[in-house]
Amino acid sequence: MRAVLLINPRSGRGRAPRNGHSIACALKDRGHEAQIFTFGQASPLDATDLGGADALIVVGGDGSVHHASRAAIEAGVPVYHAPSGNENLFAREFSMRPDPKSVLNALEHGPTERVDLARCNGLSFLLMCSVGPDASVIRRLNRARRRPTGHMAYMRPVLGETLRPYTPRMRVLVDGRPLVDSRRGMVIIANCRQYALRADPCPHASMTDTLLDVVFLPCATAVGALRRLVQCRMRRQERSRAILTARGSTVRVEIEGSDPICQMDGEAPTPGSAPDSARVLECTVEAGVLPVLLPPG
Repeated sequence: MRAVLLINPRSGRGRAPRNGHSIACALKDRGHEAQIFTFGQASPLDATDLGGADALIVVGGDGSVHHASRAAIEAGVPVYHAPSGNENLFAREFSMRPDPKSVLNALEHGPTERVDLARCNGLSFLLMCSVGPDASVIRRLNRARRRPTGHMAYMRPVLGETLRPYTPRMRVLVDGRPLVDSRRGMVIIANCRQYALRADPCPHASMTDTLLDVVFLPCATAVGALRRLVQCRMRRQERSRAILTARGSTVRVEIEGSDPICQMDGEAPTPGSAPDSARVLECTVEAGVLPVLLPPG
């Protein structure tokens, strides 16, 4: 069998390259072909690189899977995430592990499932898209990042967000029906139930139901947003009168006043792309377009 490994050297505080090469060695020892690509600012892969491959093994974080997914979709090659990032939400959703034995077991015996892909103004995301303080923290982090980082790297961006929070006023429509009309806060549009720090504000979101789950967390400060996320972490969002939820196949977010900031799969949009600095976000779903290689059993 032929596997393509995409390794992000910035993930896992630099541990991802060692793990990736260990996986490659384990595959070759079992008689499989392993071709390695190194991740830069954007995925170096395209569909032609995956021609004839049986799997794409992404050794990195959720952002690495985010950038690699388009090539996998175009080539029809299933993705396996060997988690090496901070949160690893994609791997968590499918119980994927990073050790060579688990990767080898999936390659040789694992089933394949097709999952939905979401789009925001034409740019794809797998897990979630959001507007609010979490997106602002990610933008601050990306501007400051210079070397492999872990959770500690978020301390300064979080502090900056606390002092100068981004809680825009917005209007949110789900399948054309208003969920929020000119209210200040944070909106999360989820294709997956997983979220950072296991807050999981959309615990019923599914990557195979062709729908997007939406939650609006009203807040005027970063501390207020954190309090709402704690409510979600304690699974109290469905009992809260303040937190609003909906589910649909299309979501429209109209951002008022302040400069718009969004994030997708824990990544800030590429400068100049359609979602970057857009005051209107249009989110849709493509059903079952990404093949995923699952752990057996």
